Amino acid sequence: MTSDGESSGMVKRVEIDLVPDDVWRCLGPAGGARDQLADDIEWAIAEAATLAEPAAVTRALSIKAIGRGVVEFDGGLSVSGRMLPHLMEGAEGAVFLVATAGDAVGSRVSELFAGDRPVEAIVLDAAGSAIAMNVQSKAVTEIADERKGAGFLVGPCLVPGNEYWDLEGQRTIFDVLPAGEIGVRLLDSLQMDPQKSQSAMVPFGAKLQILDDPTSSPCSRCKATRCPMRLEPYEAVWNTDDLS
Repeated sequence: MTSDGESSGMVKRVEIDLVPDDVWRCLGPAGGARDQLADDIEWAIAEAATLAEPAAVTRALSIKAIGRGVVEFDGGLSVSGRMLPHLMEGAEGAVFLVATAGDAVGSRVSELFAGDRPVEAIVLDAAGSAIAMNVQSKAVTEIADERKGAGFLVGPCLVPGNEYWDLEGQRTIFDVLPAGEIGVRLLDSLQMDPQKSQSAMVPFGAKLQILDDPTSSPCSRCKATRCPMRLEPYEAVWNTDDLS
């Protein structure tokens, strides 16, 4: 990543190299169409690389207090969600981010649909989504590396619009970040424009409890089968025969 400077946020232009599997993850199960669409996928990757303007903006805020259903940051900003205090237990701060592929890919997709070229439009749309997701992933990895290098533990990437954090969280993210510097704005619907954009928050702290690696945090022993952060079915880490 390269930086354009820092004021209320750090703007970064990002280099992304897509591979076919990135696009397929956004298209969904391929079935027997994988070979038939191979040329379209390669075209979409090349077209998206020409059109996209991958970028991210990030900013870290210190946490002032964690209360019932709310996490308060310095500067008077806060995020609300029933699970957020649990997911951010022990956090000293969080890095907010918005990532985007830019708006040119979406415009080209609209042109292709209007020109009765639906296959190319759908595949290019998936390539645009893959770029936005990869920009976010790259930004999160860089955030984690920087914070871990400074001696902090890093939590999972938290995204508005999930069970643990209502979509209203978008408002806080856009209050924190100068997202307009990378061409992203928040609509009244709380969706982002351009559509090929992602937003998130990454907590960090020396005594953070819920980590980006569940095997090294209390998650490895947790029995909460309905936790929204659960990735796999619960398996006890102890031998229940020893309890009899």
